[in-house]
Amino acid sequence: MQSQKERAEKDIIMLSKLLEYFMNSGLDKKYPDAFEWAKNYYADAGHYYKKKDYFSSFGCANYGYGILDCVLINEKIKEKVLKELGL
Repeated sequence: MQSQKERAEKDIIMLSKLLEYFMNSGLDKKYPDAFEWAKNYYADAGHYYKKKDYFSSFGCANYGYGILDCVLINEKIKEKVLKELGL
């Protein structure tokens, strides 16, 4: 079983990969609000992680990931992208 710290790290990395994918694919321009919200949750996740509040860090990373996940579902590319990114 993963510790809270390990789980937060894993989810922050996942969100980071998705944010990078969005920037490289142009989805950040097509869905600017969703991208901005996810970026803000990413920043919050990092903030809480530094404070060793891994539970809140994990939650923020998951919210951000969920927002981007919805876009991938809407675009009908979720499985392809997750496989491509190794997620």
